[in-house]
Amino acid sequence: MKKEFFNKYYILFSFLLFLFIWQMASIIINSFAFPSPIIVVKVLFDLVVSLEIFPHIFASLKRTLLGFIAGIVLGSILGYILATNDFIFKLINPMVELLRPIPPIAWIPLAILWFGIGDSSAVFLIFIAAFFPIFTNTFFGVKSLPKIYYRLSKDLKLSKWQEFYKIKLQFVLPYFLTGCELSMGSSWVTVIVSEMIAANEGLGYFIEVNRVLLKPEFVIAAMLIIGLIGFLLHSIIVLIEKKLTHWRDVKNA
Repeated sequence: MKKEFFNKYYILFSFLLFLFIWQMASIIINSFAFPSPIIVVKVLFDLVVSLEIFPHIFASLKRTLLGFIAGIVLGSILGYILATNDFIFKLINPMVELLRPIPPIAWIPLAILWFGIGDSSAVFLIFIAAFFPIFTNTFFGVKSLPKIYYRLSKDLKLSKWQEFYKIKLQFVLPYFLTGCELSMGSSWVTVIVSEMIAANEGLGYFIEVNRVLLKPEFVIAAMLIIGLIGFLLHSIIVLIEKKLTHWRDVKNA
């Protein structure tokens, strides 16, 4: 009975434990440098009621979605092309492998030099963050397609379009959506970092300004908003994945 009760309310227990640890840390460390939950919640409430935080939220979301969409479109197309064409793979892949280990934040100086401070530089950095996860997952998804499917396509005399839509797309879709999950996570992290250095609005910019003004309660409030939005974005991708690949649940049942 106790186990069932805990399982039912474990999210609530986890949240209360988090608040308790936070409050104790605020007391032990320093109430100024590490404000208590009550102070942060009050600041958060004021930011929402005054609508002060919403322009920053919209700016961050706009940049994230623009860079994310560009990254998944180009990443999936290039991943598919390299997986199906050996000549292009040998020509392009060395460049991809050279650029892949470079973190998006390392591009910040060049992004500012090329695009200045604002949307363009942030979108460019988010594009880089989103591109490689979707490229890698699409590439390996196509490469993992068993050869028997190609033989089946020939036996059924499917056209190139039918082979792509009915066989390749259905098989690669879970890989692609996993890449979208990873890309969204990378994109959301990158936009915050980029805004702390190369933007004049956005949640990252809001955090940096309040750091300079020595307002840690505002910094933590913005961090909570970032965490909540990141969770919602991830949940949306997971929901889309479940809707588009519902046949996997039937198969595993």
